[in-house]
Amino acid sequence: MRQVKFSSPLLIYIFSLVTIGLLFISVSSLFEAQSSQGDPFFFLRKQALWIGAGFLLFLISSKLNLEFFRKYSFYFYLFSILLLIAVLIPGLGVKVLGARRWFNLGPINIQPSEIFKLISVIFFSALFADPKQSTFKNLFLFLIPAFTLIVFEPNLSTAILIGAIVFSIYYLSGGPNFPLFLTFLIFFVLGIALVIFSPYRLARFKTLLNQEENPNQNYHSQQIIISLASGGWSGKGIANSDQKYKFLPKISTDSILAIVGEETGFIGLSGLIFLFISLVVYLFKLAKVVIKPFEKLLVSGFACWLSYQALINFSAIVSLIPLTGIPFPFISYGGSSLLTLFIAAGLVRNIEKRHLSLLYSPNANLKKNRFNRHSPHSRH
Repeated sequence: MRQVKFSSPLLIYIFSLVTIGLLFISVSSLFEAQSSQGDPFFFLRKQALWIGAGFLLFLISSKLNLEFFRKYSFYFYLFSILLLIAVLIPGLGVKVLGARRWFNLGPINIQPSEIFKLISVIFFSALFADPKQSTFKNLFLFLIPAFTLIVFEPNLSTAILIGAIVFSIYYLSGGPNFPLFLTFLIFFVLGIALVIFSPYRLARFKTLLNQEENPNQNYHSQQIIISLASGGWSGKGIANSDQKYKFLPKISTDSILAIVGEETGFIGLSGLIFLFISLVVYLFKLAKVVIKPFEKLLVSGFACWLSYQALINFSAIVSLIPLTGIPFPFISYGGSSLLTLFIAAGLVRNIEKRHLSLLYSPNANLKKNRFNRHSPHSRH
């Protein structure tokens, strides 16, 4: 009997994650939505609309010609840079809590830095797929403008995230080691300098490192730890969180994993993390069997995006770093982040459906197409 395989493991992973996310957004946001909007289901309905729009964009992008994106990736890059410039202009960009990161378009807010995450994966995958373009010069030339503009918003955490994604794509393309190390060192020193010479950022790190001396200043991080600890092994049960009653900061975005941990315990949170890691592992396995350099880097770049964004969010939850505002992919509440993730996933689905038979073929010798730094192109 012929073995039947799922037509899209990628879609199953994503559907599972957004369903879990929608569940916990619904139970965590009831009190906040009622108190701030007068409607307990306000955030639930809005997220459901984002998810519906996201799946539509997923279907559309999964049917588009990827060669178009490769060929015109530079113009997409220029467009996203213009958006990053425009959002800094008073009157165009909306300033919230001292940060100018959004365009207000009536009922929705658009965050250009989220759009650039998507564009960066497409553009740098196309750029570094060409052996002649995969150079230290191009890495520096095209990353610095976006990095600088996003830092000026200010949004250092997103700038670092994008830098990590681009470095990874460059590394996987087979870029020379020394320039890569030198660039990483420069950005590392720059990141430290941006923290040291910013009183606000420096104060946040000092508070994090001296939690016992500054209990009041570190209130939000302490509440997140209380939420996780109170869940124990099996949790308090769905919708039984106590911390959702205005104790946790940005409960449906930054702190959504704390609610998962409190209501489902260590077992439930571990299960969610395992599901997410399984998605990332699947993406890297898919990248192994992809032949075209651009498509190979696009899949692996998406996997890196998911990995680093989840790592930053989780690190903030367990107080390894200050809270950053970086959402957990496909789980946290939000529009711009979710839609760009769905578009990227659709592009990867475009690749998946042409390579699924190779991935699951018992005769496929993956070792001959091993995904390593020199797989997109050979260097001599």
